[in-house]
Amino acid sequence: MDYEIAQASLRGDRENNQDRLAWLEADGGVLLVLADGMGGHPRGELAAEIAVRTLTAAYRAAPRPLPDPGAFLCAAFERAHAEIVAAGRRERPPVDPHTTCVAAVVEGGRAHWAHVGDSRLYWIRAGGGAEHTRDHNAAEDLYREGAIDAAARRTHPLRHVVTRALGGAGPGPVQAGGGVALASGDLLVLCSDGLLVLPQERLLAGLRAAAPLQAGIDALAHAAVAAAHPRSDNVSILALGARRA
Repeated sequence: MDYEIAQASLRGDRENNQDRLAWLEADGGVLLVLADGMGGHPRGELAAEIAVRTLTAAYRAAPRPLPDPGAFLCAAFERAHAEIVAAGRRERPPVDPHTTCVAAVVEGGRAHWAHVGDSRLYWIRAGGGAEHTRDHNAAEDLYREGAIDAAARRTHPLRHVVTRALGGAGPGPVQAGGGVALASGDLLVLCSDGLLVLPQERLLAGLRAAAPLQAGIDALAHAAVAAAHPRSDNVSILALGARRA
């Protein structure tokens, strides 16, 4: 299996872009990581930079193939959290930066992922199905408890209250998933929550129609910024398309 990578990151209507993303190919494996620095805390961009840097450094140094990709990702997230806390304490005056984060590893044709917060991963199957990670926010928790329905979850005022993040008191349980075999035509898409202003149907249709992949990703990022203007968030997307070698 061969892979195509595409990425986009737009500032939107914010003063600066606190999203960070990277991908790293090493010994036949691929790491993708995206972090969204949280604007409600100082130096969100610092937290996002450290998260991306820590995960890529960990993957570069790890033996391959990874014996347990899920465990590797969870450990790397915990390490990133510790690095973010330490960096905040070194600032003068000290600060408490936070970031959401989502990462995926593809080795041997299988994808594994982990996340904290509301940065999201989509697995879009060539046959038409799609799955995505569960957002860690207060509205999602209410939905899971049965207090609100799926439609209310999308517009609920607590949808921006993130319940897990790197930095601060701790990430809470890092949620790992995946272990899925990728088929030719499958897509893995990591995104910051700025993309999620687009209706789910439009977002998925745009991703499935993204050919060439880079042009499709660019178009979706610009569409999300336009949809939320003049209050659009940073919008970042990192996508991997699986194809036969």
